[in-house]
Amino acid sequence: MKKFSFSLFIAFLVFIISACSNTEYVNNVEHLKLQKTEVRLTDDKKIVGEMIVPDKKNKSKRIVPTELYYTFTMENTSNNIMALSDLDKTKLRIEPDKELVSAVKEAIGSNIYNMDNNKLGIGMSIGEIPSKGTSKFTLSYTLGAKQKNNELPLLPAEEKLKKLQANALKGTLIISQDDKDIAEFRLDSRQ
Repeated sequence: MKKFSFSLFIAFLVFIISACSNTEYVNNVEHLKLQKTEVRLTDDKKIVGEMIVPDKKNKSKRIVPTELYYTFTMENTSNNIMALSDLDKTKLRIEPDKELVSAVKEAIGSNIYNMDNNKLGIGMSIGEIPSKGTSKFTLSYTLGAKQKNNELPLLPAEEKLKKLQANALKGTLIISQDDKDIAEFRLDSRQ
């Protein structure tokens, strides 16, 4: 009888704890706000990592790519945790304005924002946003490398990169879930 009472108590406790820590998924987007967007060009190995590529003599060569790196500070105004952590279901992307498309094509030669045709690489990190709190998400686009190699093109001239960075906030952040767009946030203005 004691075992049954203890099991019943544990089950009740689990039920109470799960009821108190309610998690909403991104489908409740009216509680999601974009507080701040930062963008930078970086080749910081701690952030972008490194690639090991073969050189002409079949030896390994370490290459650090340069990326256009966006950081989004997202706010959750609801009383529940908001989860955006399922990378199979939830995606971030930037829909660029004409000026940004022009700057990226001039610098890189193609539209890196087109997820289907990006041949250089895209990185993304998303997670949970606490109740009445904020979290940072990132979205990065590989631009090339400073060193000549067989995997990535060389970076364009510095002035083209500066022009790309100057136009990098001329677009819209789009959050999609199960291939449906569910939220849009202008990058160059507060929501």
